[in-house]
Amino acid sequence: MLYGALPHESVQAACAVLRRHALPYVAWPQLPQRHFFERSIVQASWGLPGLVLDESQRRVYVNREQTLAALPQYTIAFMQKTRMQSAEWSQREAAGLRELMTDIDTLAPDVGIKGQLLGPISLAAQLTDEHQQPLLADPALFEGVVIHCCVRARLQADSMMCANRPAMVCLEEPFYDVMHSPFMTIERDELLVALARVVLAIPCQRALTLRCGTPLGEIVQLPIDVLIVTHWEDDLADDQVIADLVRALSNGMRVGIGVVPVGALNVAEIAYIDARVYAIIQRFLLAGATPEALRSGLVIAPSQSLGQAPVDQAEAVIALTCTTAAAVDALLVQLIGGYTE
Repeated sequence: MLYGALPHESVQAACAVLRRHALPYVAWPQLPQRHFFERSIVQASWGLPGLVLDESQRRVYVNREQTLAALPQYTIAFMQKTRMQSAEWSQREAAGLRELMTDIDTLAPDVGIKGQLLGPISLAAQLTDEHQQPLLADPALFEGVVIHCCVRARLQADSMMCANRPAMVCLEEPFYDVMHSPFMTIERDELLVALARVVLAIPCQRALTLRCGTPLGEIVQLPIDVLIVTHWEDDLADDQVIADLVRALSNGMRVGIGVVPVGALNVAEIAYIDARVYAIIQRFLLAGATPEALRSGLVIAPSQSLGQAPVDQAEAVIALTCTTAAAVDALLVQLIGGYTE
């Protein structure tokens, strides 16, 4: 499974790469190298009242007074499920989605569409006001971000569900660990509830990405279908992380490991990746997962976003992710045969 961002400057070239591989979900290609508006923070914040997009300085922020003044009406509109035109996807920041949907019928009918969006914690941690203060530092502004993320997640799902095929929205929370900071002014439980609210606003399949090393005990209780751990580092994935992921698998959740490195690889390194993934599978088995559960629930992903990689490397990582997943599947089939004979 891919996260979404690709380094191509051509929408057509990015979609062509995705169509060359047998992916169960085709990710909406976000192209940050194509335009400033396709950066994840811009796409996530688009339509938020008081938003300022300074293309010349490549800066995105909010005007605090305008945002605070508009939030009550914005919240009422959300509660009444009024469609907010300002938050609609546009050609300026969603060219990849429009291109993908244009030729969607060329994909096999069982292939799904995957969107992605910065989650409320990570968006509010990075988005600032005009004074460079993160919105996460202000409970009122953070509440506005949560409402806005609910709006954007729902609109994104609606756009993809029009194709009448499986749809998934993945929330990306690379700054999730900020909730454990002693300098946070918002309670940790409130942040978790905020994330859950955005998850529940998604009317299709729900996915979440977190960095390796993040405590997962609370996360595996969220109503999500896929949990992907990015930047997988074996020394950070301690026994408790593995145990939590096995628990998620046993509860019917799919679990992704972002283990395919993003960078130039030689033949020896590629062989090492297979060995490393097999060792991870062994850890899952020792923690109580069955080969059947792993075959139906394990997802192989790149270690991180491909948006900043050179184009040739990004395309090689996509191909390697697919071949690694196929090798893992073959191994699990063998293990299942050994278990049942």
